[in-house]
Amino acid sequence: MYLSLTLASVSKDRGWFKNYTPFVSTLENLPVLGIGTVEIPTKRSPNLSGASSHGSLELQEVLHVPGFICNVVGFPVLSDGHILQLASTPKSNGTIKDRNGKNVAYFDPKIPLPTLKLRRPSTLPELGSHVLKNGEMYWLRCQWDPAEQQKWQEFKDKTGPSNLTSRPTDAVDRITPYTVDEKVYLKEHWRSEYHFLLEHSLNIYKEEDRAEGRTILRAYMDEDTFNDISEDDELDLLGHQADHNFSPAQLHWIERYYGNSEKFMLCYGLKFYNDDDIEEAKAIVNAVMAQDNVEGA
Repeated sequence: MYLSLTLASVSKDRGWFKNYTPFVSTLENLPVLGIGTVEIPTKRSPNLSGASSHGSLELQEVLHVPGFICNVVGFPVLSDGHILQLASTPKSNGTIKDRNGKNVAYFDPKIPLPTLKLRRPSTLPELGSHVLKNGEMYWLRCQWDPAEQQKWQEFKDKTGPSNLTSRPTDAVDRITPYTVDEKVYLKEHWRSEYHFLLEHSLNIYKEEDRAEGRTILRAYMDEDTFNDISEDDELDLLGHQADHNFSPAQLHWIERYYGNSEKFMLCYGLKFYNDDDIEEAKAIVNAVMAQDNVEGA
């Protein structure tokens, strides 16, 4: 998570949000899919270890922008009362303190740009390698257009604060473990449960995610199109299980920006096998397409 004193904080991954409101907008010509709160698990100080080193930094109104180059902590973190101190030492490139002067995070000295040192709980998405390279120049611009900010404010005023979260997920159905046939199918197509869940943005260490994974796998297996098809045809089919729910125009837009219908729905935290989520996905596509038409007129 990089620090940039810009006018917005950005997260690329839906899995980082502790609450989330789908909202259509743009940031630097990239689509914004939603807005919510992100709680970053941090290391408080290089001089602490174990549980005493654990901190967290909560960011409000973070923009979900899957196409952005990296995650960004923006200027609003300072308006929340946090104190930024930049100072290069062998152990740290600076700190972020709360309003009481207590360290909540520090910057990794091994990275040239101010980069938060994170701890890695299993409940959050796996961290990838740093995308910003040594010796390269970058300009991290995250200036959210005032007109888009006004749209968000009007949306909040109309919706009310109690409704500014994505609708709660259904209670997890503790469905039965994989059958022998399901295990064979899983191994044949995804190598392992871990790889299957990873492809569907689920965490093998969370029982809720594993239960959801079993439901997804059974939805795949119920598809008649998986019977007696060639390997190439099967690979072409993966990612397109929800295609039949969208019009040709909607699919064209989805494939242009997201690759396939399942990736599009996963970006919004929607399930391709859930009827209510399908309807929500179609409403989102229609809203964005209408916005594109207005802007292109």
